[in-house]
Amino acid sequence: MHSDAYLRHFREPHGQGSLPGATHGATVSDAACGDELSLDLEIEAGRILAARFRVRGCSGAIAVGSALVTLLPGRPAVAAAVSREQLDAELGGVARSKRHVLRLAQNALAAALQGQSSIT
Repeated sequence: MHSDAYLRHFREPHGQGSLPGATHGATVSDAACGDELSLDLEIEAGRILAARFRVRGCSGAIAVGSALVTLLPGRPAVAAAVSREQLDAELGGVARSKRHVLRLAQNALAAALQGQSSIT
């Protein structure tokens, strides 16, 4: 089953929607399950100031998008700014059937930082 943290991020996602004034962004999808995650970032002086997400997918994609944008502000603008372990911890442990969303979030962050608009 899902943890309380996972369910909170799923039921009441943080930072959902577009980010006006975003300096970086990307949309990634997981061909295996069809989830799609868009990530907008505002970056200044090498730091992520703000992050927002949009998602089309399962509960895990929603929860991980929320967790990712919760963890990003204030971190350096590098793809490894948030690890899978940190996302997993923020979500209170992701069920095996939903672990693919951890990769989806990392791919979205890497693509946004590289300025890619779409990746699968």
